[in-house]
Amino acid sequence: MEKQRIYLIRHGETEFNRLGIFRGRYEVDLNDTGRRQAQEIGKALKGCGISFLLTSPLSRAVETARMIAEILKVEYTPDEAFNNIALGEWQGVPKSKIKQDYPDLWHLWTTEPEKLAIPNGETVEQVRRRAFQGLKHIIGSRKETFAIVTHRSVIKALAAAMLDVNPPYFWKFYIDNAAFSIFEVSDGTFTLISWNNNAHLTEKVTELY
Repeated sequence: MEKQRIYLIRHGETEFNRLGIFRGRYEVDLNDTGRRQAQEIGKALKGCGISFLLTSPLSRAVETARMIAEILKVEYTPDEAFNNIALGEWQGVPKSKIKQDYPDLWHLWTTEPEKLAIPNGETVEQVRRRAFQGLKHIIGSRKETFAIVTHRSVIKALAAAMLDVNPPYFWKFYIDNAAFSIFEVSDGTFTLISWNNNAHLTEKVTELY
């Protein structure tokens, strides 16, 4: 059976990652560390046989994808299926403020975010459905090894969909900025090959929530 390899890459670091601010679809660029991380991950993926990249349309993901693509000498294409979760009224707000102003919602976020519905936002389950549908479309039309540059919420939801993991699963997965994970798919069955590869990073921050 022919196996197809998929790389899931989290975008490089932004100042919002360091400051503990919710991003969602709020536009925030890579910081200097994030740009260095994008270079590091591109170098780490040389020789892995990646034929093309897809990316979230948000600037931090696009910039990461562009820098990786330049090193690998492949094309990258933004795809709305892999956009970050829409966090509605939480976007651009410090996590400390959400914890203080909305303690019940914060508790849900840190325990079972799959049950959380943020005003004017998107649920984790909605992210899971749209991202997995987008992934299945790609593997149904192309058979090369490819990579997706996206966000931690999307990577967690996609991993759960591929491995058929039921809620609560969100906090059972951890992924660093500019780390990558590898899956293989054959006849519709997905296998996790490796998770949160970060040995190429010279600097990183740990972001728990």
